[in-house]
Formats: sequence, structure tokens, C-alpha cells
Amino acid sequence: MKKARRAMAQWFLVFTVVAGSWAFSSAEAAAEETMGSSEFDEEIASLETGPIVRRQLLHRSARLEIQPMMAFSLNDAFIRNGLPGVSISYYLNNLFGIGATANFGALQMDTSLRRNLEATLDDGRLGGISYSKFQWTMDAGLIYVPAFGKFSVMDSFFAHYDFHLMGGMAMIGEGVEPALAGAEGDPGLSGVRPGGMFGAGMRLFLGDMISLNFQMRNYIAARAEVSSGAASTQLGNTVILSAGIGIFLPGEVKISR
Repeated sequence: MKKARRAMAQWFLVFTVVAGSWAFSSAEAAAEETMGSSEFDEEIASLETGPIVRRQLLHRSARLEIQPMMAFSLNDAFIRNGLPGVSISYYLNNLFGIGATANFGALQMDTSLRRNLEATLDDGRLGGISYSKFQWTMDAGLIYVPAFGKFSVMDSFFAHYDFHLMGGMAMIGEGVEPALAGAEGDPGLSGVRPGGMFGAGMRLFLGDMISLNFQMRNYIAARAEVSSGAASTQLGNTVILSAGIGIFLPGEVKISR
């Protein structure tokens, strides 16, 4: 009888130990599963509320860009203008900025239309003809960067780029050039022409501080390109193409979180 009781007690003890171990393991696994699910939910929530791209280079954010440039007018009928100048821009963030550009009309080149016209007319008729030319241009406005990224060439060269849009106010300072040297030009061709400006450009970053810039601006202003004695100004488009080197300050690029 004592042996039977002792055997039953031993089996009960073994059963209690096994049951307790199983219950403890189940509780621990459930706790780990709950904790893991909570951390996973937090990660999902972080991905949903945070930025899509992490550790992104902010090439423009809170930086000043100084851009020496060379520009040319594209659609002038009689005189093509070469305009060295400089542009200064400050970016409030990586997408929006404000900027101003000034160019000086240092170079004038005759177009084929002017050469053909002067080859056809005699000096008597050319004496009353004069042309307008750029003395300077200025514009100021807003800059918006709708697209930017990076590309690689054969997995050996990587570069960042952006496409940007511009819009604002503009002024064109014009002078007069007579068709015949020494003749008196029409003063109605000279003066300051206020107007508007819109344009687009592409920037290729050669480093954190240096970029190669190509921009096209369209100036909308009332002007006349040629006169035979009484200039008649009309609202029109003047397209200017420029290439320049952008220098960004400060030199270090900010990185997003």
C-alpha cells in the first residue's frame, strides 16, 4: 500500500513539473509574439508616416547658389546678343527658392537676315534703318524643382541632376545701332522694357559644391527689333539660352532623416 502511494506521488510530481514547464513556455512564447507584433506595427507606422526616401542628399536646401554664366539670345531677327552675367539664388528648402539674374550685352553678332537685307538695299535706303540691341537684362522670381535624382554611366560614374522651373519679373535695357555707321539711329528703339519671365533648366551636379547648369528663359516685353524712322513696339517673346557653373554655399550637403 505504501509502495502504491509512493508511486502515485512520484507520478503526480512528474506531471506537475511537466505541466508547469509547458505552461511557462507557452506564456513566454505568447509574450514574445505580442512584443514582436508591437514592434512590427511600430515599424509599419513609421514607414507610413515618415518620408519615402531616407538619408537623401538635399543639394539645394538652405543653400546659396552663385552662378557665373554665358547667355545668347536665340530668336532675334537682326542682331544676336551675347550676354555674360551672373545669377544668385537662395533655396528655402530642396524644392523652392528665390533668385535674380543680371546679364550685360557685351557681344552683338549680325544674323543672316541682316546681312542679306543690307546686301540688297542701297545706302540711301539703309540710312534710315536702325536695329535694337541688348545693353543689359535683369530678372527676379521664384524657382521650383519638380524632379531630381541621380544616374550612373556603366556603373562607374554617378551624378545627381535636377530639372527646375522659373518665373517672375524681367527688364530689358536696349540700345540702338544704325544700319550705316555714323548714321543717326531711331531713339524709339532704346530704353528700358519691363515685362515678365518664365523658363526652365537642368542642373548636373559635378560634386557637392559644383554644378553645370543649362537654362532657357523667355522674356515677354513690348519692344521693336528694327525701325525705319518711327519705332513701333509690340509685345513679343525673347528667348535666351544660358550655360553656367553653379557654386553652392555652404559646401556641405544636408542629409534628410
